[in-house]
Amino acid sequence: MSFFKELKRRNVFKVGVAYLVACWLGLQIIDLVLENINAPEWIMQVFMLALAVGFPIAIIIAWAFEVTPEGVKLQKNVDRNRSINRQTGQQLNRGIIVILSVAIVFLLTDRFRDDLFGVPEAPEVNTDISSGTVDDEADADATLSIAVLPFRDMSAAQDQAYFGEGIAEELLNALVKVDGLDVASRTSAFSMAGEKLDIPTIAARLGVNHILEGSIRTSGQQVRVTAQLIEVSNDVHLWSETYDGSLDDIFKIQDEITGKITAALKLQLGSSGITPPTEQLTDNAAAYQLYLEGRHLWRQRNAASLREAIRLFKQAVQLDPKFHRAWSNLAIAYVNLPGYDRSAPFKESIELGLAAARKALEIEPQSSEALIITATYNEMHCNYSAASRQYQEAIELNPQDPTSHHWYGIMLSTVGHTAAALEHMQAAHRIDPMISAVLGIEARLYRNMGDYAQADALNREAAGLGLYGGSLHRTGMNYLYAGELDKGREILEKGWPDESPEVAIYREQFLRALDNPAQQALFESHIGKADESDPNLAFDIIEYLAILGSPYLFDYLSEVKCPNPGESIWSERFRQQRKTPEFFEWAERIGMVDYWREFGWPDDCASLDQNLAECP
Repeated sequence: MSFFKELKRRNVFKVGVAYLVACWLGLQIIDLVLENINAPEWIMQVFMLALAVGFPIAIIIAWAFEVTPEGVKLQKNVDRNRSINRQTGQQLNRGIIVILSVAIVFLLTDRFRDDLFGVPEAPEVNTDISSGTVDDEADADATLSIAVLPFRDMSAAQDQAYFGEGIAEELLNALVKVDGLDVASRTSAFSMAGEKLDIPTIAARLGVNHILEGSIRTSGQQVRVTAQLIEVSNDVHLWSETYDGSLDDIFKIQDEITGKITAALKLQLGSSGITPPTEQLTDNAAAYQLYLEGRHLWRQRNAASLREAIRLFKQAVQLDPKFHRAWSNLAIAYVNLPGYDRSAPFKESIELGLAAARKALEIEPQSSEALIITATYNEMHCNYSAASRQYQEAIELNPQDPTSHHWYGIMLSTVGHTAAALEHMQAAHRIDPMISAVLGIEARLYRNMGDYAQADALNREAAGLGLYGGSLHRTGMNYLYAGELDKGREILEKGWPDESPEVAIYREQFLRALDNPAQQALFESHIGKADESDPNLAFDIIEYLAILGSPYLFDYLSEVKCPNPGESIWSERFRQQRKTPEFFEWAERIGMVDYWREFGWPDDCASLDQNLAECP
């Protein structure tokens, strides 16, 4: 007897088929159960591994053993004339038919419902979308707010997280444009989703009264998107729906979801703001997928992820050269790269970012993302007036973008408009409370105003949000500015894990120069010309010179074409130096005075015959 016939006689093939069909059905059921109990992803992975390991074991058992009337025996110990493998095979056939029948029922059920347990209907709530009514008792005067959570990846391979984030972000971008609706920032909302918190807790932390959540599943080019809108106060599902289609239909699906949400809130929003403008980003599904993957990687903010994001954005614009959002995000990735990858040439990265931003603006002149890149470029080249106008335009186009407020606030702090800078930093913080860098800038502004206690509190809050090294440096400098040398020295002497070797060298030299005039002179002699490839290092040096009260400050600033003095030049430490003719000459040389003549003089200075002699 051939080996193949023996495999057939021993029902090995039938056992294999039955096992695989049963595994598939079991995984679908387990997947749905885990989804409804918000179980961690690793549990599903453990089940899949266990079932995979079980398959060869089942095959081996089928080959080696036979079920007989006397019990399970080794095949070699069973008389072939008394074997009941044929009857066992018939039973396996019936079992396979039963499992396949259950699988068919499951597929038909799953085709029209999100899961076996169903999505709870909105109890005692009128969800008649066509009439635009919700609960008659809804408070129309109450401020409406919503947070959009990243859609959970329910695909079997668990490789579509970027897609779930992308859908949520595009829905958020549409909802931001709805009049009368406050939308929690992407950063804050997405950070909450990763903590496995319940809906009321997430809503309380984000300060919203509605939550939009959902899930996505992909199989080849097919996609299923499930979304539900929850009113947090009474845990009511105002609306829920499941969409099936191809990836080519994803824009249509996003528009439908947005329309349903705004319709469900129609009474509370009022008739003026129920139809948010929609934007067709691209008609190329492959380009859109590359864009979403790039956005996912960009958010990770490390050297490898940014380089990969750049590669994906470049592929996206190659597939669709008119995809302005891909161009603007390519620009942002280029500009951010030197801050995370020391090997990236600063000037080249900035120029590449500017070129991509200009391409985006050619396609869409009202691209706020591209505008802030061009504004940043102008700021880096001391064209403060042009930068200010572009920042203002970006904020007008998208007032809920925290980055525009954040970066504009940095520029305002540099030119001495401290009060306005603080307003924009606080606006960025209100929009997105999870950006640690915003708190760091706020802290330095309060430090410059002499409020060291508030500065210290903000630095500590920033550290809790992940700005570890930067927060330690700022805390230490805050103590030094306040005259508490021992506390400042204690913090700065320790250093921090993410500190670059260059920064460490200058920090150590600075600490030696704090109370040793000879070391101060040595420190100044080592500075030389500022390394324009690392603006952050130049900024740190300026702060060190301010603390030391070094007369070398303006010599140092004059050696750099366009330094980044930051907000430190407006601290109390610089007060006497700001009264000198050298300060005005320097400010005029780099274009700061031109900015003041157009947008107003610094907060603590007055214009007298185009000089700052009366600067207090």
